[in-house]
Amino acid sequence: MDFSPLVQGLQLRQQKQNIEADNQRQEKLAQLARDKFTIDQQEHAAYLADVEAYKADPTPTRLRDIGLKHPEQAAALQKAGDSYTTSQKQDLIGTGFGALGALAAGNNDLAASTLEKRIEALKNSGIDTSHTQAAVDMIKAGKAKEATAYLSYAMAGLVGSDHAASVMETLGVGGKADDKRADNERADRRAELEERRVTNSERATNAAIARGDAASARAERASDRADRKAAGGGKGGKKGAFSDSQLDALIQ
Repeated sequence: MDFSPLVQGLQLRQQKQNIEADNQRQEKLAQLARDKFTIDQQEHAAYLADVEAYKADPTPTRLRDIGLKHPEQAAALQKAGDSYTTSQKQDLIGTGFGALGALAAGNNDLAASTLEKRIEALKNSGIDTSHTQAAVDMIKAGKAKEATAYLSYAMAGLVGSDHAASVMETLGVGGKADDKRADNERADRRAELEERRVTNSERATNAAIARGDAASARAERASDRADRKAAGGGKGGKKGAFSDSQLDALIQ
């Protein structure tokens, strides 16, 4: 018997099954790719949202959270920082944190001048100064919080988000800086109230002394009158003594 048609049929069926299996694998790979793309998009959107939140409120805690929640972006940021030499890194780190310290203290002019003084040196070192100039422009435009976020995030790219956040805490950047300024304002207010209290107390004391002097003068006047009455029956009085009207005028 000729089994070739049967064999051919089996081969064709196997080929069809192979094609279907291959199509299923391709579809699964395509679905995985689509899922990964969707996840990447969601993660990127979450990352951008966290960065925007950090710009609005640049605190050490938020900076740490970005590094923990988005390790891939943090790694990419640090990889960009690795393009600098060791000396260039140290220069950028010193300048950046110096400006951040000035911003935390509320000294925007010092922060801007700190960056401006280094721009020429950075240029001579072959470093792109456009980012540094952007920070200067923010500060001069009165956008201190935005400049703080910008500089601190750049520092995270050089030393890591956790290290940068620790330095921020030491400098008093973020919430601690706001608390410190609030404490200073409260201290100034207490000092002002205490000064006012002391001034009012001194005025009250002086008024009491004045009232006491007036009472003493009135007592002396009464005593003088009694003496004049005893000496002259109330007429004439002592030579050179003040009249009642003169004493009253002095006492007032």
